[in-house]
Amino acid sequence: MEFLQAPFGAGLIVFLAGMLLVSEFLVKARGLAGLSGILLLGLYAYAQNTSWNMWSIGLLVVGLLLLLLDGKLIQDGTIAGIGLILMLIGLVVPTGDWVTGTVVGLMWFIGIGFGFLSLKVLPRRDMWDRIVLKSAFTSETGYSSTNTKYRDLIGKEAITLTDFRPSGTIELDGLRYSAITRGMWIKKETRVRVVEVDGTRILIEEVETETE
Repeated sequence: MEFLQAPFGAGLIVFLAGMLLVSEFLVKARGLAGLSGILLLGLYAYAQNTSWNMWSIGLLVVGLLLLLLDGKLIQDGTIAGIGLILMLIGLVVPTGDWVTGTVVGLMWFIGIGFGFLSLKVLPRRDMWDRIVLKSAFTSETGYSSTNTKYRDLIGKEAITLTDFRPSGTIELDGLRYSAITRGMWIKKETRVRVVEVDGTRILIEEVETETE
């Protein structure tokens, strides 16, 4: 148990837990990755029992619930990000010294980063498809997905019909299209321009208002 209380041991457990939890959120892991991540967090909590208190455990529980809420219902990554931050606080603060806390914090972020690598080897969840716009809306619901016409959209201006975080919907020439930004958030009813098209993936940027 002393190994798990040392900076390296604590960091290793947190790294694996973060990687598995993010993998569960992004890919179809049948719950195995998520369950393993939760068990590792429980092991970490048990190893750090000398300095743990209810508020830090509460942060972990709330963070896990937010991950579950986003993964099952909201599915845009925002609530999940808040959950990961709350869990980071719940993991770092109770360590009791800055060395272990720093190692745990760094390994948590590294583990999250490694979790994204699961997208390379495992089937993606539908939620991730929505975020990166791998799936397009059908024409029957008012959206256009004809690849041959998308190239003509480059350079044209449109209006955002939804908030972009960073994906959403635009209206251009009376038609609706799914689009994405370069990671920037854009508010609804903002004038934007199509700057790039790759298949059915439309990249937009906000049109800057010229001032006299």
